[in-house]
Amino acid sequence: MMANAKMGASHGWTGNYVESATASFSLVPGDAGKTFILKDAAVTVTLPALSDVEAGYSITLISGDDSEHILTGGASKIYGHAIDGSGSAAETVLPLTGHSTITPGAGMIIGSKYDITTDGTNWYVYVIAGAEVAGS
Repeated sequence: MMANAKMGASHGWTGNYVESATASFSLVPGDAGKTFILKDAAVTVTLPALSDVEAGYSITLISGDDSEHILTGGASKIYGHAIDGSGSAAETVLPLTGHSTITPGAGMIIGSKYDITTDGTNWYVYVIAGAEVAGS
């Protein structure tokens, strides 16, 4: 079972707050506006079905360690961009064009970030990562 520890105070009109995630989990409609710190092992995060959420559903994932955290959309498509900073400067901008899974390579760093939102039809993800990111 996922360890959910409320780390910060609730704030903002969406009730957003920070949770620690140390095991793979699926997002639910009630997670809208939350930030998840992924740590202690490689965590796979599964996006909710688009039919279960409304346009504007947004979440943030931040790597709290150097594990390769995976984002999967199931049958839903993921669009956006991933910026890879595995060297001394950003080296790659990967367009995410209808992928179902976003997988980072070895070398992730603390602070790598996934910003995720939907318009109700597709998922849009913007990744800043310390390792090369691939979509499939």
